[in-house]
Amino acid sequence: MSEDPSPLAVLRRLVEEGAPLAPIHAATHAELTVIDRGSCSARMPTVPGDGLLESLLILADFVLGVSYSSTLRAGDRIVTVRLGVQLLGSPLSGEALTATGRLDSARGGVGLSSAEITDREGRPVARCVGRNAVLTDDLAGRYGRMAPSWSSRPTPWRMIMPHRGEDPTRDGTTMVAHPDRTSLNSAGVVQGGALAGIAARGLVHALDVVPDDFSVSFIRPVGAAGQPVMCRVVVEHGGRRLRVGRAELVDERGRLYALAGGTAYRP
Repeated sequence: MSEDPSPLAVLRRLVEEGAPLAPIHAATHAELTVIDRGSCSARMPTVPGDGLLESLLILADFVLGVSYSSTLRAGDRIVTVRLGVQLLGSPLSGEALTATGRLDSARGGVGLSSAEITDREGRPVARCVGRNAVLTDDLAGRYGRMAPSWSSRPTPWRMIMPHRGEDPTRDGTTMVAHPDRTSLNSAGVVQGGALAGIAARGLVHALDVVPDDFSVSFIRPVGAAGQPVMCRVVVEHGGRRLRVGRAELVDERGRLYALAGGTAYRP
């Protein structure tokens, strides 16, 4: 008898075998630990010297997407439409993070999921929301079929998304990244969370503070590793307490990949 090809069955096998779902998870050691229909848990270490928000985005996109994927039929996959993160705390660099996600609503091929990320002591670090859409295409048949081996040690985001940026001015900054092959998800395109990290890093650079509130809307996928991604950040408000910025991710021809925004408030 052939194996059940449904996403839930594939995910359950990965949990039983302790295998990664995609290159991005193998590289970052983002491990799915619990899976049920419409819910999941995962853990991922953070790497000293790397950005907290960038790591959170990879983990958040993972559990938010898997929560919805676990309810789909064989031959379907999800694509991230929007991802939002509200920071609640900041764990020590190098601590592991745990995430639990659940599907809150699904109708018309669009699912809304939520997740909470906690530190090793169980204290909330972030609350996240994601909107994902169902696609039925050739890439869906690859779901869970090309799981790589774990990397020898967790790879930091800055190596998954090599980048360089200009010095920020009061108006903003620009940055260019070349996603590594380890940034790919199970469909063979750059994972949304890893891609969102470019916008997050650009906003942190321009605002000189980590946004407490970050959200990103995805327009089109980055379909190949190494393909240049440009980040253009505009500082909308750079006050002493409130700082607000927006970021655009575009290709070399100026076509839009994603739009992001970040807000930071310091009392």
